[in-house]
Amino acid sequence: MTIGLTVATVLVGYVSGVLIRRLILYVLTRVGFDEWFKKFAIGKAILRSGYSASEFFGLITSWIIYLTSFLLALTILTSSLNLITLSDTLYTIVSVYIVGFIKAFLIIITGFILTDTFIGYIYKSSELRSEIRLLTTVAEYLRIMIYLAVIVFALEQGGLSVHSLNILLVPIIWGLTIAMLIIILSQVIQQVAGK
Repeated sequence: MTIGLTVATVLVGYVSGVLIRRLILYVLTRVGFDEWFKKFAIGKAILRSGYSASEFFGLITSWIIYLTSFLLALTILTSSLNLITLSDTLYTIVSVYIVGFIKAFLIIITGFILTDTFIGYIYKSSELRSEIRLLTTVAEYLRIMIYLAVIVFALEQGGLSVHSLNILLVPIIWGLTIAMLIIILSQVIQQVAGK
């Protein structure tokens, strides 16, 4: 009985993963998601990896389903064998870490899209060529800072402790800030000297 339930869980997970992957690929391709998504930096990165956005999201979703069904099947099997500690550990992996990964993944994708949209508005706000040189430095600095904030927030919401990461990021952020200020000052000096 338990072996049958374990095998059924894996089979249902596999079939569900395949069907949902195909559904995501079909729907996202039909609505033009690939064209829209490649306007963003993360969309371009996914495209460079050899996948369209619809293929990528279908693949990620199917693998999450495969992994979840496999771990749930192992949970059922270990529970029936009275390996309670192992069963609880496997259930925790599913309920905390896989769910946390999904939350973090969705936050990162959404945050990166919103960041790219915001930076795009900054670029569009400038009409003068001299402003664009300064604006490019500031905009890209802001992009990096917001990306870092999104990643830290996503990891925190995903259930990971980010205290150590915050400590490591402080000198990086200061270094980027100093580099940005040096670049802006050199551009201002070049503009003033050129006039």
